[in-house]
Amino acid sequence: MKEIRENLEILKKEANNMEENSTLLKLINVIDLLTEKVEEVIVNQETMEENIRFMDTDLSGIQEELFEEVSLEDLEEIEDEYEEVNCKHCNNPIFIEKSALTNNEDITCPYCKENILK
Repeated sequence: MKEIRENLEILKKEANNMEENSTLLKLINVIDLLTEKVEEVIVNQETMEENIRFMDTDLSGIQEELFEEVSLEDLEEIEDEYEEVNCKHCNNPIFIEKSALTNNEDITCPYCKENILK
């Protein structure tokens, strides 16, 4: 844009002293520069719009995963698979798969890092 402004100033100064043809050529050069700049802006805008569409698609997928509706039956199945256990060291509640409780002797508490089974 700075280049366009400079050319416009030159055109204004020369318009008083020159013939119409040279002034017209200068005006055409300025218009060409403006056209190039507008094209650059359009390309940049299209790129940004495409990036925003990609981000929107990605966010929609994340939103669906985060806020997916769970039926009551699904909740009951989840409750059947997990058991709430209080850590013997810090007394914080932890939900653990029932199979993990029966198959493991050492389960580390995520809060105090101690074995919750001992």
